[in-house]
Amino acid sequence: MIEKSLIDRLSPLVEGRVYFGVAPVDAAQPRLVIQTIGGEVGITLSGPDGFRGASIQLDAWGATYLEALALAEQALAVMTVAGDDFTTGSADRLPDEFEDDTKLFSVRWEYTLQP
Repeated sequence: MIEKSLIDRLSPLVEGRVYFGVAPVDAAQPRLVIQTIGGEVGITLSGPDGFRGASIQLDAWGATYLEALALAEQALAVMTVAGDDFTTGSADRLPDEFEDDTKLFSVRWEYTLQP
């Protein structure tokens, strides 16, 4: 399961602060938030072939832009190592974000993952 592998790979970067969808309001910085954008299942004439890929958005959040940027770069290094759990087929940088209400910065990447 790619979701568990993502947590296993990324948790050491942020002392376990990896969240799917939304981080808790009181989550410490820096942190990583993963959103599933889509996925695919391999189908052959005889049915599913066991292939299951995913597209995810990975947001690196920090109290400063440089903190978020550094974390995003560390995550990129971890995400692009081919492993037995998954391989990254592509990585695309998305627009950065600053939240006025939380005063937090986010650096975002979209990854296409294959088992």
